[in-house]
Amino acid sequence: MVLLPVTTHAEETSQPYLIGRGMSDITGPSYGVQMWGFGREDQLTEGLHIRQRSRAFIVAQANDPTKRLVFVSADLGSIEHHITLAVIDQLKQQYGDYYSINNVILSATHTHAGPGGYWHSRSDLGLEGGFYPTHFSAIVKGITASIVSAHQDLQPGTIYLEKGNLNNGGANRSVPAYLENPKNERDQYARNTPTAMTLLKFVDDSGPIGMLNWHALHPTAMNYYNRLISGDHKGYASLQMEKLQGTRYTDKSDFVAAFAQSDPGDVTPNTNLDNTGPGTTDVETTQIMGDRQLQVALDLFNNAQDTLSGSVESHQIYVNLADYEVGDKFTNAGSQTTCPSAYGYSFAGGSTEDGGGHFLFEEGMTQQSIWLDLLIGWLTGAPKWTAAVKDCHAPKAILFETGSGNPPLQSQIRSITIARIGQLVILAMPTEVTTMAGRRLRATVMNELGDWAQHIVLAGYSNGYAGYVTTPEEYLVQQYEGGHTLHGRWTLPAYQQIVSRLSKALDTNSPVTSSTVYDDWRGKSFEKTLESDDISVTPKGSNYGDSLSSATSAYSKGDTVTAQFWSTNPSAYYVTGNNYMLVEVQKSSGWQTIATDSDWTTTVRWRKQDESFIATLSWHTPKTIEAGRYRLTHQGQDAEGNVFRGISGNIQIN
Repeated sequence: MVLLPVTTHAEETSQPYLIGRGMSDITGPSYGVQMWGFGREDQLTEGLHIRQRSRAFIVAQANDPTKRLVFVSADLGSIEHHITLAVIDQLKQQYGDYYSINNVILSATHTHAGPGGYWHSRSDLGLEGGFYPTHFSAIVKGITASIVSAHQDLQPGTIYLEKGNLNNGGANRSVPAYLENPKNERDQYARNTPTAMTLLKFVDDSGPIGMLNWHALHPTAMNYYNRLISGDHKGYASLQMEKLQGTRYTDKSDFVAAFAQSDPGDVTPNTNLDNTGPGTTDVETTQIMGDRQLQVALDLFNNAQDTLSGSVESHQIYVNLADYEVGDKFTNAGSQTTCPSAYGYSFAGGSTEDGGGHFLFEEGMTQQSIWLDLLIGWLTGAPKWTAAVKDCHAPKAILFETGSGNPPLQSQIRSITIARIGQLVILAMPTEVTTMAGRRLRATVMNELGDWAQHIVLAGYSNGYAGYVTTPEEYLVQQYEGGHTLHGRWTLPAYQQIVSRLSKALDTNSPVTSSTVYDDWRGKSFEKTLESDDISVTPKGSNYGDSLSSATSAYSKGDTVTAQFWSTNPSAYYVTGNNYMLVEVQKSSGWQTIATDSDWTTTVRWRKQDESFIATLSWHTPKTIEAGRYRLTHQGQDAEGNVFRGISGNIQIN
């Protein structure tokens, strides 16, 4: 076991916490893997725009370091719960009982611009294209590495909290559903979307070391036409904030900036409500929405003055939502029961405002079709739902049911965590929560807590993925979000009842027990290995890294420079942490790297030619760049693990 880096003077200072930050690369396979989120089999990765990263923070009480909380924000579509279990297993091997399911929160930003294939399931139902062990392992390794770095970084520090509003963020994409909520409830709020941003500023004796904020906005600015890996607007905002703070991604002392996700279930960045806007392209929309979050975050960061103080506590519980009984206190309709998970027709219709789904379906479908049911059964092989399941989910028209069977096609066990850092409460849920559902959940928590609780954030997409949570009123109209509310109309009241119990336990620091255990399917999933796919060969007479075409010799500031190289399949020879691309400038001391494949100004795209692969490197030169001589470098790895490099011709920027 590694001993805690606790200093004896921690208790003697005004710094009530030990704070650690860490960051690690979790970039997924960049070619030929179905992307997570839109469920389109034709949306396969072709390259890389910005890298996916895991950003970790640990906060421990200075006077009792065993009381600690881990919060991770990862550039992923979801944190499938087996990822959480695997990360905790690795942490236990190094640190014993310091870390457990009780005090580790892994949260996804929910980017739709990353590769899938990391879910353990008896059936992926065509949504992920298979299970890829190498991708799963790389995610687990990267997240664990970020937490280990945070653990090793623990030092006495201060946490400042500031709150503000982003009023020109996203738009509600399901207004007809939102308007079904009671008018007197809606009238309490100025907007039909969450606008709040809550920010933590972490400072130790060296100065600011990190920033973590929560704001609700769907990362669907990069739409389903995109084929490049990206963290979407939250990944972009993180990069820009880190750049402003001097982060180089080469040092464990780097400033870490996490733009974490909250409750954006019905909030789209595509403000034109037609899969576009406010930018003219998806890349431009991503940048605009990222910049808007960045500007609010910078203002909060620079003005943060309120300090957190008080204990660090956390409580977690597993609940089986296949048949969970909910009391009248939360349903206002007598005792009700949740349902085995099932997807609705409206799920297949997709969110119209974010591009829609299958042409045979649309939002608002509540009538079952015998012809569609026959087609669905033939295409998916999913078992036919029973009359009882249909009645339970009414008025949802069931697309396919995944919650029955022994075991079911999807786990019915959900993990919910509530934690505090001083006056701040974090409610971590494995779901996509709509605007009004989020407001009701926060109110449920606050009603159970004492005056010490001054702030609450809802961290969605945490320690699992369990679809959407709508209000019972929203559920009835079966917009996309209602069709993807997996456990029926009473899903939200069920979560309210659960978090009410957790909140009481947090307020009194009482233990929470549950006899329910998670379905551990590791090693039991269908596996499709990346290594077997598209093993590349170089054309006769050439080597990996050889240049096919290079940039012309002279460019103006603001131009885009490209270069092509013979390469390998980045998914077949898959290693995280390596840069596929470098932009270098010539100095008197030699060539210096000024950008990598994680910069917003660069892209790497692969294409297959016969049995070989060609990598195209692009660099959009900043208009503020200094004139001088530059070059593009391509790096990769072959089947034997040998690293190769290819260098373009010299590029003059005038």
